[in-house]
Amino acid sequence: MSANSGNMALIRLANQIMGEFITFAEMERRGWSDAAKSSGYVELFAAASDQAISALLDASGATPGLKVLDLCCGHGNVSQALVERGCDVVGVDFSPTMLSYARANLPQVCFVEADAQDLPHESSEFDVVVSNLGICHVPDQPRALCEIKRVLRPGGRLAMTVWCGPEASPAFEIVYRAILTAGDPAVTAPSGPDFHQFSRKSSADQLLLGAGFSNVDLQIVDCALDLEDPDQLFEVFQKGTVRAATILAAQPRQRLELIRQSMRESVLDRCRERNHWRVSIPAALVSATA
Repeated sequence: MSANSGNMALIRLANQIMGEFITFAEMERRGWSDAAKSSGYVELFAAASDQAISALLDASGATPGLKVLDLCCGHGNVSQALVERGCDVVGVDFSPTMLSYARANLPQVCFVEADAQDLPHESSEFDVVVSNLGICHVPDQPRALCEIKRVLRPGGRLAMTVWCGPEASPAFEIVYRAILTAGDPAVTAPSGPDFHQFSRKSSADQLLLGAGFSNVDLQIVDCALDLEDPDQLFEVFQKGTVRAATILAAQPRQRLELIRQSMRESVLDRCRERNHWRVSIPAALVSATA
């Protein structure tokens, strides 16, 4: 297999893991409402996600006194950073389980259980909308962008992050390649929107300009998973995600063990850093003007 054809196969697998939109939406909502899955994300994956927060807020122009919507707010770490910057914050997420974390940590913030595709807010209500690695979980992303545009005042700012795809991300390359080479090819998951589409400038431009935004910018933010054991990368994706975990959960036992071994060997070979393993998982930071 050539390098180019191998990359295309990885990208096709990445798209397959997204699922058919209606079933995909059910999978996402059910998965992120599960207490074990939510806690798995908070304990295993959030440390990498948090590394994008400072750059995200800088790009958004969030300053004291601005009213900011933290969309797909999850357990509230971005909301906390916004509060620390002096912003008036509203958090929205579709997962009641994630929102329970956010409300416990930030009782002074208004957190709303709602759909990013149908926001319960007035037009031009916010100065800024931010979303840290959340839009990729929304089934109808163009519709969500139109809703974001609606609730932003004219000239307001959107800033959001998404994970880069396997062609640029060692973490996703390791995971997708292990599933592709060691997994059962009959195992599929519901397909949905391209998980990494906003990490490509051409796609980001098309989607954001189509929703009425201007001044689209994309930059890459270095994030990484710091692991004490090379087996932990498998655990992160098995316990702290929904889509990849759906593929893993459906594997026959022997195939699942082969995937685990493949991921472990890749981490051992490529990610050693002194007394731990550091697996790069870069995020694309996209910003635009309403």
